[in-house]
Amino acid sequence: MNKRGSWVAAGSIFLVIILVCLLFYYFVSFKPIRQESQSIANPLDGLTLEQAELAFNESFVSYFLYSIDAQELHNPSLSDSKPIIWMIISGESYSAIIDNGNIIVSKEDPRGADIIIKTTKLETVKMIQDNSYVKESFIAGLSSIELVASKTLLFSKGYVNLYQKITGKSITGNVVRIYTD
Repeated sequence: MNKRGSWVAAGSIFLVIILVCLLFYYFVSFKPIRQESQSIANPLDGLTLEQAELAFNESFVSYFLYSIDAQELHNPSLSDSKPIIWMIISGESYSAIIDNGNIIVSKEDPRGADIIIKTTKLETVKMIQDNSYVKESFIAGLSSIELVASKTLLFSKGYVNLYQKITGKSITGNVVRIYTD
């Protein structure tokens, strides 16, 4: 190959590497553009633990998800696949869909959930009451999270930070952790 051909090949490889790095940075730092910021009333206001456990409904699930920053999840680029969280709380199923920073919770089994969070009503109430208790509950095994979707899909929807926040562990390993901290 002549000198000109080797220069073009080296330049092309360099440009591809730069493009890959820029795309990686974009996916790691992408945050959804919210239509409006939501302010949610704490459903625990004025309730004891026992009263909150008896009055437990979708508003508790929604408040819990906002407290762990689930509203930061987003559709993957060039896709309309919304993040879906399935929560099983004391045997009851709740489906949460994140749409442009808004969390929509309904009492049903979701189709195509990305993750499944299993816990009890009492644990959820305790996690709402004290946000620092979230990690304790998951580390102690009182609550659990199951990754259903592929790691690539979870990464593209922004689950890396959420998973790390509630478990203290990383989904993907040290390379991504460097760029998301």
